[in-house]
Amino acid sequence: MVAVEPSEGMREQFTQALPTLSSLAGSAERIPLTDHAVDAVLVAQAWHWVDLERAVPEVARVLSPGGRLGLIWNIRDERKDWVAQLGQIMHQGIEQDMRSTNPRIGPPFGPVERFDVEWTYHLKPKDLLDLVASRSYVITLPTTERQALDAKVRHLLDTHPALSGEQDIQMPYIARCSRATLI
Repeated sequence: MVAVEPSEGMREQFTQALPTLSSLAGSAERIPLTDHAVDAVLVAQAWHWVDLERAVPEVARVLSPGGRLGLIWNIRDERKDWVAQLGQIMHQGIEQDMRSTNPRIGPPFGPVERFDVEWTYHLKPKDLLDLVASRSYVITLPTTERQALDAKVRHLLDTHPALSGEQDIQMPYIARCSRATLI
């Protein structure tokens, strides 16, 4: 197994967490592996950022015949009222929409198959604030807009019956798992 990551900081984190595995500089559009080097390519939380015209043939190049491309997104499960309200607060019109039933891949891959897994992330109120603040579309907001968004999240934490006074917040997620086979 080998990881390919464009960010030096993220590669360093990977190496600290999994020191026995390789982590190479690269991207979906430029994978530093030989032709047919792997049986599977997994992309987590990032396929919406790639240049599909370059990434799809590059992934196909490094896959062995019949290899699979797997895509994973963790989506907040907004069936809970407070999570839906959080989503409304966070949505700035520039948030990446990762809710698509089937992400775009296309030839030379076959149809996209999907499997969803529900899971729960336990966090403290401060962790929820940090989670919101870590989103790229939040980081790039002007300071006053970022502060206003933070204040709205704090208000939700302080006033929503499911959150007020809670130190163990249970954030429901759906891991949206998609795969396509190289044909």
